[in-house]
Amino acid sequence: MNIQSISKWVWALVVLSVLLLTKTVDAEPYLAIKTKMKCGVCHVNPLGGGMRTSFGNIYGHTQLPAKVSDFTAAEIGKINEFIGLGGNLRYNAERNEDDAGNSTSTFRIDSAQLYIAVTPKDTGITFYLDQQIAPGAAVNREAYVQYNFSGQHYIKAGKMYSPFGLRLEDDSAFVRQVTGFNFDSSDNGVELGLDYDDILINLFVTNGTSSVANNDDKFLYGIKAEKLFSNFRLGATGIVNTADLNEQQMFNIYGGVNWGEITLLGEVDWIKTEQLDADDENQLVGLIELNYQWQQGLNFKVTAEYFDPNTDFDENHETRYSFIAEYAPISNLQLRLGIRSAEGIPQQPERSSERFFLQTHLYF
Repeated sequence: MNIQSISKWVWALVVLSVLLLTKTVDAEPYLAIKTKMKCGVCHVNPLGGGMRTSFGNIYGHTQLPAKVSDFTAAEIGKINEFIGLGGNLRYNAERNEDDAGNSTSTFRIDSAQLYIAVTPKDTGITFYLDQQIAPGAAVNREAYVQYNFSGQHYIKAGKMYSPFGLRLEDDSAFVRQVTGFNFDSSDNGVELGLDYDDILINLFVTNGTSSVANNDDKFLYGIKAEKLFSNFRLGATGIVNTADLNEQQMFNIYGGVNWGEITLLGEVDWIKTEQLDADDENQLVGLIELNYQWQQGLNFKVTAEYFDPNTDFDENHETRYSFIAEYAPISNLQLRLGIRSAEGIPQQPERSSERFFLQTHLYF
C-alpha cells in the first residue's frame, strides 16, 4: 500500500477515533448533541429537519438568540390544537472564485419552505407536508402519514427523507452531496421507527431509483441504528440500493460529543457500486465538524471534509475546509457569515475554489 492510499485510511481512522474515543455526546445535529435530546423532540419528523414542534419553537425562540422577543414562540405557527404551520427562509449574498479563473457574485434565495402538520385528536395519526416554494417552481419535499403506536414507536408511509447518517442542514457537504441523501432527495416508501429510549432503530424500504415512481421491480432497503449514552451518541446506517444495471451498497458510522460549549460531530461513509458494464467502484467520504458557542446567540463552526471518488486510484481525492460564524440577534432570526476553501485535483482547477457568503435565516 503506497503513502497516498495510507493517508486516505488514516484520515478515515482519525474521524472514527473521534467518534469512538470521545467521552461525551448528544438540529442542525450539533444542537441535538449539545442538548442530549433526540431530533424528534424539536421536529415533527422524528429524524429531524423541517417543521418544529412546540418545544422546538420555544427552544429556538429562547435559547438560540442573544435577545428574546416578546411574543409567545410556541403559538407563532399554531392554528389550533391539532393544526400547525412552520417555515424557513434562507437568503444569500455570495461570491465564488475557482482556480480556473471563473468568479461569480450574486444574491439568491437559497431555500424557502412551508410546513403543515395535522394531528387529529386521539388518533395517533399525523399528516405532514413539507413544501419548497423557492427558488424556482414549487417542489414537494415530504408528504407522508405517520402513525404512533402506544409507546414511542411509529410507522410512516409516503414521500419522505430516508434515514442516513447526520441530518445536516448543508446539502452541499460531501457526506450529503455524494451519498445523495439530502434535502433534495426524498423518496416514496415506508419506514418503521423503533424507539427504546436510548436506542433508535429505523427500518425502511423506498423506490430507490426515483421519488415519483419505481422504474423496475427492485427497491432500496436500509437500516439505521443509533445509541444514546449519557453524554454522547454513536450510530450507523446500512443501505442496499438495487437496480437493473448496478447495485449500490452504502455504510456509514457517525456520532458526536459535547464538552461544555464545544460540540464535536463526524461521519464516515463508504459507498460501493457494482456495475454490470464496468469495474466496481469504491468511494470514501468523511466529515468532522466543531462547534463553539462563545456566548448565547453566537456560535462558531469549523468543518473539514474529505472525498475520494475512487479508492483504487491515487491522488484523486478532494478536501474542503469551512469556517462559519452564526449569530442570532433576536428570536427567529439567524445571520451566518462563512468561507469555504475547496481543493481538488490539479487536472480540474474548477473544483478548487473559494466561497464567501452571508446568509439571512428566518424561521418559525
